Amino acid sequence: MTARGGLRDLLRDAEFLRIWFVGIFSGVARWLEMLVAGVYAFDTTGSPFLVAVLVILRMMPLVAFGSIVGTFADRISPRILLVVTMTGAMLVSFTVFVLFLTGLDAYWVVAVASFVSGLVWTTDMPLRRRILGDVAGMARIAPAMSLDAATNNGTRMLGPLLGGLIFQWVGAGGAYLLSAAMYAACVGVLVFVAANIGKVDVVRPASRVLDDLRAGFAYAVRDRDISRILLVTLVFNIWGFPFLAMIPVVGREELQVSASIIGGLTALEGAGALLGSLLIASRVRISGHRQLYYFGMLGYLFAAFAAGGMVEVVPMGLALIVVGLCASGFSTMQSTLIYTLAPPEMRGRLFGVLVICIGSGLIGFTNIGLMGEWFGGSTAMRIVAAEGLIPLLWIGLSWRQLWGRDT
Repeated sequence: MTARGGLRDLLRDAEFLRIWFVGIFSGVARWLEMLVAGVYAFDTTGSPFLVAVLVILRMMPLVAFGSIVGTFADRISPRILLVVTMTGAMLVSFTVFVLFLTGLDAYWVVAVASFVSGLVWTTDMPLRRRILGDVAGMARIAPAMSLDAATNNGTRMLGPLLGGLIFQWVGAGGAYLLSAAMYAACVGVLVFVAANIGKVDVVRPASRVLDDLRAGFAYAVRDRDISRILLVTLVFNIWGFPFLAMIPVVGREELQVSASIIGGLTALEGAGALLGSLLIASRVRISGHRQLYYFGMLGYLFAAFAAGGMVEVVPMGLALIVVGLCASGFSTMQSTLIYTLAPPEMRGRLFGVLVICIGSGLIGFTNIGLMGEWFGGSTAMRIVAAEGLIPLLWIGLSWRQLWGRDT
């Protein structure tokens, strides 16, 4: 089956579309909140580090609960878990809107909302994307994950763009109202998802959650191919992804532009990622998954370093498009590689381990926050990108399967 034929089949599959739309709605809410929270925090405190702290709070649940969610995904209906988390996020975002409306807004309010948004993010890999893979099946897994990554990257464009415009128009409270509406849409779609979707067919004896956690990590350590995939994820989240937290800082502090322009700049990174993911979804061949994943990450760090040297809006925007294009190879292949290489009974747990690796961004955002506090946002971008190139090059040289053919 060709990638294009697989995409046509997927877009005619009602169950796939429902899970896909949940990713779109929750993604718009996530990236909208991240942009708005960052601009609000810098305007309120003037501290790059406190801007980074909000993203740290968003990442904390990934570390604390990521693998646990993965083990529960093998035991409890993923649909029920998704409904619970989306409903909670909707209520919290609406509460934040009310607090802003009544003049009770404060940095700590946005901080709590960021943590709750992180709880929702924790469910994306082990629950929603795992369900997406089950619905698509192995024959359609590459186009399914590529399409989902493309739309996720599209939300990285749409979310900040909407967030910046709404922030400038009606303030942060209006942005949180839209976020609550997005989560409500997720709950509405999930009601129509089949109750037994995502159920594991392999019967396993009862075990403790900690045993499942150990099993997931042990499997990742034994399989050198999967361990390299997870190590690249660590590099991205410690030295790559934190780059985005400095865009509001650079926009306000150095470029001196409005919230809508900051949102537009952030959206350009998402636009580049969307374009790259769409190209991959329509053209990628099975033999190139690892190469897209690794070299996309390598290009991302070089482009992020270059973006840190831009002092005008237009060059910064062009650099951010390149950053997004490079990110598309990494983000598209991340879930695809884990899903295709893991045995069915281990997928939930390995996706949980992957979420914990994503949670390593706690270290990365602390690092870039401190660099921004000490040296400014642009210099922090360059320092962190340069740091990440060292471990990434080591991983590439030691990854045997990267230089061969996928099987």
